[in-house]
Amino acid sequence: MRDLLRDARVQRLLLANITGSIGSGVTIIAVPWLLVQQPAGERLYGYVTLATTVALFLFMPYYGTWLDRHSRKRMLLIGELFGATATLTMALWAFASHRVESWQLMASYFCGMLYYTLHYPAKFAFVQEIIEPRHYQSLTGVMEIQGQTASLLAGALASVLVERVPLPVILLADAGTYFFSFAVQNAIPYTATHVSAAPHAGSSARPGAWAALAAGWHWLRERPRLTVFFLSTYVPFVAVMVGNYLFPIYVTHVLQASAHVFGLGEAAFATGAIAAGFLIPPLARRYGADQTVVVTMTLFLAGLALAALFPVIAVYYPALALLGLGNAGSRVARAAIVLTLVPRTVIGRVQMFFAAFDRILRTVLTFAATTVVARHSATWGFAGLALVITVALTGTVVSRRVLRSPVTPSPVPV
Repeated sequence: MRDLLRDARVQRLLLANITGSIGSGVTIIAVPWLLVQQPAGERLYGYVTLATTVALFLFMPYYGTWLDRHSRKRMLLIGELFGATATLTMALWAFASHRVESWQLMASYFCGMLYYTLHYPAKFAFVQEIIEPRHYQSLTGVMEIQGQTASLLAGALASVLVERVPLPVILLADAGTYFFSFAVQNAIPYTATHVSAAPHAGSSARPGAWAALAAGWHWLRERPRLTVFFLSTYVPFVAVMVGNYLFPIYVTHVLQASAHVFGLGEAAFATGAIAAGFLIPPLARRYGADQTVVVTMTLFLAGLALAALFPVIAVYYPALALLGLGNAGSRVARAAIVLTLVPRTVIGRVQMFFAAFDRILRTVLTFAATTVVARHSATWGFAGLALVITVALTGTVVSRRVLRSPVTPSPVPV
């Protein structure tokens, strides 16, 4: 671990990670909260969430293909530039018009989600190339601790700023964090080894984006139990994304609380996730990633059950802490497995297949949550997510033994 943290590349990556996470985290908390407060805000939030999910689903096959065929560092930097440009544009527009309208909030939300779509797959693939495999588990744990510490700070800042500081000022500060992250990551030495390693990497007769996505599916199809494990352990993250729609509505209409409670809830979620960053790497090394993931998903299910059964502020905070611990714990253990088992020449497309699964499931669940909220309340939405996690936990338990046996290699499509 000490050798890892002495690596200048890792230091720059972590510095950029925490800076960007704080800035974008404040915006991601502030924008949905302000949108829900608008006339018909709940409905608009549901619409923009669904539209964003569908648009990103259509975009992902192209991005996954580009990621496997071009420099991961360049794609990472493009994501930072997009986040900075989009956020700065929204901030300046709001300053010029002297008001923030619903469409601006919806556009800011869409751009924020697109930034995450650009940033995290590129960072994941970038880390796989510049770090030795023996450090994957430790680095994913450190990055989780750092990212969630940033979320904790973002939640605390948002609870103070969202009702006191104009949104354009928040967006302007967020844009500054993106520019800073770009400058720090631009200084990281990098060679795109995945391009030279891929057969026929320079061939002009390459398959299209959707065919390339199918190549990721081909790699997974040869390993059905591993695929079930990967998809099942991905579901808590999808549930969190759907929960991001439910949380502000739950706080506003079920708990009838203020933005202060909403921000502290985000901080409680981050606290649980930070604990996962410390606990999961040593637990995974001692007991195995398969057993560790089962425990963390069970904790995540317990958090959903608390939110659904006990809609009071005193329970809301521990429920979110369990959700943070369960989601981050599953993600840390799973990330190291993916980095170790998926070849670097195809990891972008494999990740995009996971992302496509994410978007399809998220679209279905968000539509269902929107319908449930309109007819009942956000409490029922959490109950529905608990049912989905129960199914995913069953899939994880059934497929987890595949990690105890060697994974058979096969030719990797370009």
